[in-house]
Amino acid sequence: MVKQKVSQTVDRNADTPRPWYREPWFWLVMSPLVLVVIISFTLVSVAVRHGDDVVSDTYYKESRLYHYSAEQDQRAKELNLAGVLLFSPEENVVTLDLRGQLEYPDKLLLSLSHPVEADLDEHILLEQLSIGRYRGEVQASLQHRWYLQVTPQLNPEEFRNAPWRLKGEINFDLGNGVPLKPAEQ
Repeated sequence: MVKQKVSQTVDRNADTPRPWYREPWFWLVMSPLVLVVIISFTLVSVAVRHGDDVVSDTYYKESRLYHYSAEQDQRAKELNLAGVLLFSPEENVVTLDLRGQLEYPDKLLLSLSHPVEADLDEHILLEQLSIGRYRGEVQASLQHRWYLQVTPQLNPEEFRNAPWRLKGEINFDLGNGVPLKPAEQ
């Protein structure tokens, strides 16, 4: 009698369906879909957080072509402008020795542009100490490579309207000084 009741119980359990989450076919079908959704959200979040930065230079778009404007560099060549920047990481100070045939402005703008991350870019106001010598305070971390630009335009948003500019590139792993000159075409 006992054997008969046990076999009836086993038969009843075989007829009752299991919950959906215990079925192997469900997981076989759904696993790739869930994996694709997780990977898609990960890729979208990486793309949004680490998107491409905007190019900041004297390029302008005409139809499908990009043109480079060298007027500021040409004007700097006409004025025979050149300079030497010297960074002092211990004091967080930068000095500029500028020479050329111009009336030296009271203030200049030094733009430090990071080659990869635009969020790290910094603009430093250089104040005149004596004729041709300027000084400013640096807040950026003086490491690795940076692009440099000096203009008499004090508003960083309007640097394209500056009458001249000097450009350079520095790698702080190699040294703390760099010459500045008009960009070559």
